[in-house]
Amino acid sequence: MERIIINLNAKPSERWHWLKDYRKEMNSLFKYYLEDLSSAGIFQDYIETYKTLFINKEYQEEIKSVSRYSDFSENEILITNLYYDALKFVFGCTSFCVTNQNEKLHARNLDWWSENNMLGKFTKIFDFKKDNETQYSLVSWPGFIGALSGVKPRLFSITLNAVLSNESPQFAIPITFLIRDVLEKAKTFDEAVVMLSETTIASDCLLMVVGVNKDENVVIERTPTTFSIRKAAGNSLIVTNEYLSLTENKQTNDTLQLTASGRHKRVNEMIKFKSPESIQDHFDILSDGNVKMDITVQQMIFNPKRGEIHLKTKK
Repeated sequence: MERIIINLNAKPSERWHWLKDYRKEMNSLFKYYLEDLSSAGIFQDYIETYKTLFINKEYQEEIKSVSRYSDFSENEILITNLYYDALKFVFGCTSFCVTNQNEKLHARNLDWWSENNMLGKFTKIFDFKKDNETQYSLVSWPGFIGALSGVKPRLFSITLNAVLSNESPQFAIPITFLIRDVLEKAKTFDEAVVMLSETTIASDCLLMVVGVNKDENVVIERTPTTFSIRKAAGNSLIVTNEYLSLTENKQTNDTLQLTASGRHKRVNEMIKFKSPESIQDHFDILSDGNVKMDITVQQMIFNPKRGEIHLKTKK
């Protein structure tokens, strides 16, 4: 898998210069998702106000830089980066972590529909470095500056799953930008959990955070303004696309929940039958016919202690 270095010592306006070689990929992604967002009629009328209030100056400069290497405006690129908060019902996702005698691994399927499998084909790993040392790494795509899946070496990893509650969306920071903030700024597992739990966010989500110590693995169930922290049952922790703790906020009969319980049950069955230890053991669970979906575009396993990413993508 192609890995690209993002130099955090450089000015925000200069970090994405390499995108000049990925113009075609970016334009394809932006065009497709802007068409989806346009049909939904979300964000366009308020994007200037939203940008001023909730997107920090550093990210605004990065977005401006991305715009220079694409055929789209700064606001269009920002809108595309807000795709999760606008249309999260197209996401699935399954994540799990098992604590055993060896190092903990954080496994995750990203299930997200895209035309012609663009998301699978265009996947890259971004290594964000400062003073030539990796601060954190993301599994992402050219032109997207937020984070859905990432790891901070020697500290923790974070993955995002979609969910729907009865609470209204908020005019607040998008969760994908908050995840990147946490990966960049949090100095401990506990600090990461507090930031992800207590910050008001734009929309509902489920966050798995896995640290390096035995008891450092949680699922944070979020609505825009509330949270509940779910810990491991025995030695395993699993999350798909349903609230298991914030049940009073649960929206019933939504499309995300159609397969969520079945995937959760199947992962649990496989872990009980044979506790996964190796990288391949974890990939075997992610690839099971009752776990992997037709829209699974990325399968990844993080080793938070080492900062490693093992990645497979849909071709």
